Amino acid sequence: MDFSKFKLAVQRANDSIEKWSALQEAASKLLSNAGNIIQRLPVLSDVRNFAALPQAKQLQQLVLAKQLRALEAVFGRLQANLGELEGLVRLQERLVVEVWRLLGEAPSVGVCGTVQPGGASVAQLVESIEDVWRLCRDDLAVRAAALAGLSYATSPQEFAEMHEALKSCTALLPGGGSAGSGGGCTAVMLLRSVAAAFR
Repeated sequence: MDFSKFKLAVQRANDSIEKWSALQEAASKLLSNAGNIIQRLPVLSDVRNFAALPQAKQLQQLVLAKQLRALEAVFGRLQANLGELEGLVRLQERLVVEVWRLLGEAPSVGVCGTVQPGGASVAQLVESIEDVWRLCRDDLAVRAAALAGLSYATSPQEFAEMHEALKSCTALLPGGGSAGSGGGCTAVMLLRSVAAAFR
């Protein structure tokens, strides 16, 4: 086994976790922006809320149009974020293929059990890289499904339910979810400790 290539793959897997966390944080902020706008739309849609102002109907239409344009921009940024997450999942999948290829068709017990700096064996690291890919892939599927249902017609209650579902999903990795444990799952913690030892 080429341990220098393996070490590089572990570091790239760790880098993908960092990037994933940053993209999750950006998505969370974008969703909050979308939620704020969606919360205001029902009020802005009612011309009676502008009755005390001069030219109420025109003002209401201008304000509503501005908020709809802002929401459209947020939707576009959410889709771009989703595209970046998809690219990252493809990269992680390639890393999984690469580490399994490095391990070989019939890896020896000695190679699999070789403990790397940071205290994990090669086999544990290969499994961790695959676990992280699966977690991110599944998170992406939930996120894509939730965002596909998001539109101008989404009610504030529907948005709140979708936002909570996404929070529970993204809590699997550091920086995700409202709990924001920062530790994440065992695979994430293992890769982080070993990648730090490799530096």
